[in-house]
Amino acid sequence: MILIADSGSSKTDWRLVEGTKITQYSCKGLNPDFNSSKDIESEVATTFKNLPSTSTIKSIYFYGAGCSSDERNSIVENGLKAIFGAASIEVEHDLLGAARAACGNQAGLAGILGTGSNCCLFDGNEISREYRTGGFVIGDEGGGVDIGKRIIKAYIEDYLPTELRSVFDKRYNLSVDAILQKLYKEPQANRFLASFAKFALHHKENTFISELIQKAFSAYFKNQVLRYPEAKQLKLNLVGSIAFYFQEHIRNVGQENGVQIGTILEKPISGLTLYHSGLS
Repeated sequence: MILIADSGSSKTDWRLVEGTKITQYSCKGLNPDFNSSKDIESEVATTFKNLPSTSTIKSIYFYGAGCSSDERNSIVENGLKAIFGAASIEVEHDLLGAARAACGNQAGLAGILGTGSNCCLFDGNEISREYRTGGFVIGDEGGGVDIGKRIIKAYIEDYLPTELRSVFDKRYNLSVDAILQKLYKEPQANRFLASFAKFALHHKENTFISELIQKAFSAYFKNQVLRYPEAKQLKLNLVGSIAFYFQEHIRNVGQENGVQIGTILEKPISGLTLYHSGLS
């Protein structure tokens, strides 16, 4: 049996594969930046407490946010090893998980468009090239935080169209001062900004919002996708809620830039299950 995990900071999706039988599990996010090996051991033990025997798990493939160095990865590996002592364990970054999920065994460009954004060149097995991004303050183009930032900027600077401003006020009941407080005085400003991507989704047929979304994705292509010379030869495959729910806009911007869009997945776990089951 093999066990596959895709972990964000808030939730971990698990798939237990036994031949053609696939069983789903979930637990809280297991991020080595915030969780110790003991934390991970405890959460995993609770999640799989009804498993008849942990010794039947032969391989574990864990992809997670924060799993970006040997030191961080060992925190996760040690927590898993305490429960699944007989298993071989592979801990990798979530970007590799996204690439394997969306591209399968094919070479291509792969990216995550969720709260933030990134992109890499994938050779069909490993990431062969990637560029660091500056995070939500100076980067994350096309992600939820970028779309939310554009809406908030239009609201604060008073160029959000009147009809949209009225809807915004009724929905959120936030003053400009309250928004600034959350942006500059309170933690997790990135999540606060990204929450307004839902407003864009609900009003994506509005001309102003549609153009705003197009600009966000144009920035993503310009700053993250087109810097790869292979961008116009290989398909761009994407994972994440923003990619999934705004895929019409993404395909339009891709066409404008001569980039062919391939697979778009809301979550990588299904693609990772196919990849590690040898079915991709």
